[in-house]
Amino acid sequence: MKTYNGWSNYATWLVNQEILGDIDFKESVTADDLKDIVEDCVFRNTSYYLVEDFARAFLSEVNYNEIAKLINEEL
Repeated sequence: MKTYNGWSNYATWLVNQEILGDIDFKESVTADDLKDIVEDCVFRNTSYYLVEDFARAFLSEVNYNEIAKLINEEL
């Protein structure tokens, strides 16, 4: 897994930076709590730049070399 700015990956960093970074949490949270907050924001957000950023983060994790190798082996 590729790290990014001290986080486990780019997607984790981006979620923390763009969605969770400005929230002033007053009590402890679980990973499920955070996931609910993020999904609510992303899927109810009318700003397309945020959706595009998350799509790019997801697509950046795709190993296209692995897919190409499989396709080429099947030819």
